[in-house]
Amino acid sequence: MAVIYLVRHGQATFGAKEYDRLSPIGERQARILGHHLQRVLPRLDSLCSGGMVRQDRTAELAREAMGTERPPLRTVEAFSEYDHEALFRAYLPAFFDTDECPVDSLEALMADSKLLERALRFVLRAWMEGREHDGAPVTGWPEFCQAANEGLRELLKIYEARSRIAIFTSGGVITAVLRDLLRLSHRRALGLNLCVYNASITQIYCPSDGGLEDALLLGFNNITYLEMTGDRDLITFR
Repeated sequence: MAVIYLVRHGQATFGAKEYDRLSPIGERQARILGHHLQRVLPRLDSLCSGGMVRQDRTAELAREAMGTERPPLRTVEAFSEYDHEALFRAYLPAFFDTDECPVDSLEALMADSKLLERALRFVLRAWMEGREHDGAPVTGWPEFCQAANEGLRELLKIYEARSRIAIFTSGGVITAVLRDLLRLSHRRALGLNLCVYNASITQIYCPSDGGLEDALLLGFNNITYLEMTGDRDLITFR
């Protein structure tokens, strides 16, 4: 059996024009995470990243903190993230038409972090439910889940039994994997997606034949190493 560690990237710059980069807090989270991996997982066979800047940077900083005996890092695009900009273009017009939204411009929305969080929840719910929209076509939620899980299956075929693999990815991919593993409804999947901590570890025990039907969830959303610092600023979702 192989053990997969799904690691969410450190805090990015939610609400900023350029979201796909780590904040200073995100960089601290990544380094603390790397020290933790060095202590508790001295033998990791591989590190993978989805290829987005925030994912790659988290992986790079964590890997540096692991010391000299560190595994190679490879990019697997299946562990990237959904295109949040495309989803917002598709579903934000409907959000602006609801009573939930007191503003009528993207600029005003981006300036209000609580309202932006509400918009994110609306957009993800609409996407997961497959609602119609007037924007350009977007990859559907079922197709996104299928791609993430197929990427995991292909990865498992490469490594031997008892391999330990850390995948630096995002909340959407983690949710997609757990959605299939736990047979989650859209509502449950949405709630799970919004509560994944930055720099958290979700641990899955997988059969070595590349199948996921008998996989086991051993741990979800672990951030003990961040909590033990006593610094509440390190505990973030966005």
